[in-house]
Amino acid sequence: MNWPDVEINAIENRDDLALYLTGLAAKIRDGRLSVANPSTDTFVDSAGRWTMSMDSFFKNVMKEPAPETPDWAMIAAIFRAALVYE
Repeated sequence: MNWPDVEINAIENRDDLALYLTGLAAKIRDGRLSVANPSTDTFVDSAGRWTMSMDSFFKNVMKEPAPETPDWAMIAAIFRAALVYE
């Protein structure tokens, strides 16, 4: 799969995902990444809503159907999307 975010494309295993997530947190803390969902409950809600509607993202952006089984990169994409999905 070819994600629009090059950092997500590099995620191949659990360690890569862990590094990506801690990097996201660092970017948020130091202001390099702004978020629309700063509280835990809105973030988790957004992650759930994006996951439910990701068929549209895959159809329009990825130009392929959403995979039935997630991989480590998909989990990263859900986290990343939840930061801005409203």
